[in-house]
Formats: sequence, C-alpha cells, structure tokens
Amino acid sequence: MRSAVIVLGVGLSIVVASCASAPATPATPSSAPTAAAKAAPVPADIARAGVITVGIPANPNLMTGKDANGLPQGVAPDLINALATRMGVKLVWADLTDGAKAVQNIQSGAWDIALASPDAAGTESLAFVGYLEIDHTLLVPGTSAIRSFADADKPGLKIWVQRGAPVERTLTRAVKSATIVLKEPWLTVAAFQADLKAGGWDAYAQNRQGLLFISRDFAGTRVIDDRFGATTQSLGVKKERAELVAYLNDFMVEAKYSGLIKRSIETFKIQGVQPAP
Repeated sequence: MRSAVIVLGVGLSIVVASCASAPATPATPSSAPTAAAKAAPVPADIARAGVITVGIPANPNLMTGKDANGLPQGVAPDLINALATRMGVKLVWADLTDGAKAVQNIQSGAWDIALASPDAAGTESLAFVGYLEIDHTLLVPGTSAIRSFADADKPGLKIWVQRGAPVERTLTRAVKSATIVLKEPWLTVAAFQADLKAGGWDAYAQNRQGLLFISRDFAGTRVIDDRFGATTQSLGVKKERAELVAYLNDFMVEAKYSGLIKRSIETFKIQGVQPAP
C-alpha cells in the first residue's frame, strides 16, 4: 500500500464482490431528516444490469488494503458496499491507475463511478458527489526551519508537487511567493526517494495520510502540522446520467447523516480527513 502513495501504475484489474461482501452497517439515527421529495429510484440501467462498476485508486485515504478475498477495505469501500446494498445489486471493483483512462471508462459506460477528485486534471467532463474532505499539507526535511505553510511560502523556496494530481490545483491556489516545481509521476519508489535524496526541494506537497507514510519510510523528513488546502474526494459519474447523480445525492445525505463516513474514518484511523460538508 505504501508504494501506491507515489507510484502511478498502468495496468487494470477487476475483482467482483457481491453486495453482501462485508458492507458497513450504518447506525440507526435517533431521528431522520424529513425528505422534501420522494427518494430517487435506483437508475433503470443499473437495476436492469444488476451490477454497479466502480473504479478505485490505490489512495491510502480511501483504501487501506484488501481482505482475505482480495476485496478492497477502507473508507471508500465501506461507502460503496453500502451503496450497492442499498441498490440491491452486485458490486464490481476496477483498479483506477490512470486518470485519463478512468474518465474514458466513465464516458463509455464501462464504469458507473470513478472515485476521484474534481481537482484532478482532466475530470471537467464528470459530475461529482462529494463524500470526503482530504487535507493537503507539506513534507519537509527534518532539519528545515519550515514549521508551517506560511514559512514555506516565501521567495526563493521550492515546493515540489506531482503534475496533474489534485494537490497541484490546491497548491497553486494557495501559493503567493514560493516557487512551485511540477514533477512528473515517479514510476518507482526508488526513483522518488532518489529524487528526494538528491535535494533541490524545500517542501513536497501531498495529502497528509500519504505524506505520513512517506515520512515513516524516508528518514530525516517530517510533516508540518497545518494545511494549505483540501480537496473533496467524490463519486465521479457521467454528467448525462441524471438518474444516477440524483440517486447518489440522496444516498450521500443518508451516509453523512447516519455517521457511516465518520465511523469508517475512525475505524481505519485515517488522518487528515473528515466527512465532506
């Protein structure tokens, strides 16, 4: 899992899970919000197919690992298992390793949902239903004088960020004085670590959970306490699928109100995330 924090793969594999595959069970709320309108029905095309296909990236905020059957575990799997159960359909997982191909899969109908951020490059054609707010912060050398983002955002300091990642957009919005250095995705962990060891950087921007993994594996680095921004991890779908968008919006209200997302964050001990507002 840790290597997935920084490595972009190129393959695509698919595993199948029934809707009964250890879905998270939301607690029954003491009172329920009054619905302003009738709940959206299960989209007709999904009901007919009896299956929903979801692309999931190897992001430590979303997926912490796999169970004995090879099925993903984590905050996002808990949410999607609950969605499949609510729909009464089978769930098919697909590995999301290439953002552009993921968008193509959504547009072609090969996938129903891609777990993605609207801040990721090339996702403008998708509609999004948010569920998780993910903090963006900085990794710095252990001996650095940088203690906060304000310390890093100064003339002459260089902040590395992976090109096309959601954090690129949030960093660009936040930086006023520092120099942003766009880095192409590293193909291996060794290549990433070699770049860090070679120097030429004052800070590296990423999500907090990912940076904590990197810091544990790469001695002599630390993660600053504050954040400079956040992205909303979302369910990305084809804009033209209005029925599915409406259904997901209804489902998300329930998921947030029931505490499903909050409990899952606590269960998997994910840091630097919170349910999306």
